[in-house]
Amino acid sequence: MRSKFTYIIPLLLLLATLNDTSSAKKITVINSSSYFPVNNNITLVYESTFGESITKYIKDGEFTISSSKADKFKYRQTLIIKEDGVYVKETYQLLNIFLFIKKEGTFTYNKPLLRFPLPLSPGMVWEWEGKEYSDGVTCKVKITGKALNKESVITKAGIFEAIKLESVVEGSSNDKNRVTEWYAEGIGLIKAKIIIEGGGLMGTLRDILGYGTIEFELKEIRKQ
Repeated sequence: MRSKFTYIIPLLLLLATLNDTSSAKKITVINSSSYFPVNNNITLVYESTFGESITKYIKDGEFTISSSKADKFKYRQTLIIKEDGVYVKETYQLLNIFLFIKKEGTFTYNKPLLRFPLPLSPGMVWEWEGKEYSDGVTCKVKITGKALNKESVITKAGIFEAIKLESVVEGSSNDKNRVTEWYAEGIGLIKAKIIIEGGGLMGTLRDILGYGTIEFELKEIRKQ
């Protein structure tokens, strides 16, 4: 089974959600683009389990490209943004941990992978099941997720009101990862936490190298 960085490296979502408002419990849907601004002049810098990580977003015709890199990994996703949701067309990853673990691959799917539906609202849940292809190997993947309310999140870049998503990613070789992500309006991803519960390469990182939890936290917003 291939490593499931497909869904766990942060940096790739366009987000829609709603505010939980007054005593009348009025629901307000927030436009997804405000939580995933694509700006070629902005670079997001994260402090992560793998060292400093730099992320850029680029609009390429009908696609949005999320590109991230650090000393120990590179990660890129090609996203399709539709009215009914955010989808992944292709994922590339390179993971290089010490001298004895190096993993590189490009992943495609039998149908676009649903990251989350649009618009989102607190308590909404979603599910995607499909097949993932890489180097002639086919794996089954199941993703379940839910949207939660906004909360204040403290990062090295400041304190943000952020929307919270929780997801579970399961693979056909006992891979299982729990992902929590926070997105701030006008910025995008500010924090992520991945708990590794299953097997596969991610299980190796946990059992041998102690990477049971992988974290990312925004520390700087750089303007070119």
